[in-house]
Amino acid sequence: MRAPLAKRAPADATPVMAVIGAGSAQDRSIAALNIALAAARDGAKVLMIDADHANHALSDKLSRPGKSEANTLNWLNIGTKPSRTIETKNGISVLPAVTTSDAKSSEAIHKAIAQARSAGGYDLVILDGPAMPWSAADHKLLDAAGGLVAVLPARLDINDCIETIITALGGAERKLVGVVLNELNPAAVKRQRDKQYA
Repeated sequence: MRAPLAKRAPADATPVMAVIGAGSAQDRSIAALNIALAAARDGAKVLMIDADHANHALSDKLSRPGKSEANTLNWLNIGTKPSRTIETKNGISVLPAVTTSDAKSSEAIHKAIAQARSAGGYDLVILDGPAMPWSAADHKLLDAAGGLVAVLPARLDINDCIETIITALGGAERKLVGVVLNELNPAAVKRQRDKQYA
């Protein structure tokens, strides 16, 4: 997926990939994180941006309660309030979601992408989201991505999911660089199955 994305990126510009999906935010976030981990394992410096201002599943999983705001600010900030990137041990930087309106969130993410490109240092930017259904601001955000990866949960009808995504993308379906089939079941379904056989 990264090879066709790199070919589509403008010369000397950091490639931007958006991970989208018709299933839950958690399905999409897991796939986005796995793509980032694979890129980091190959030596790429990755910036992940939680572009799902409604569900922010990635930010919720990585937030560190109890950390004070006294630390120095990272260079990357979005919106009107400085926001810190979260540095993981795997060499991936994560910019948490902006939990404001669609338009302000999209504008802040555009600014973060521009800052990441101008400052350099990143080999890949991955957007986790935005969540479906997409607003006009979300479509502008998808336009900023050079490639899109669709996550399809196996527990849903895969054909219906991809048709829904392609229809929602309109002319942007040409940006699809990959499809990920998520065969993991949500924890609630597993617990029900355990009770049934207990």
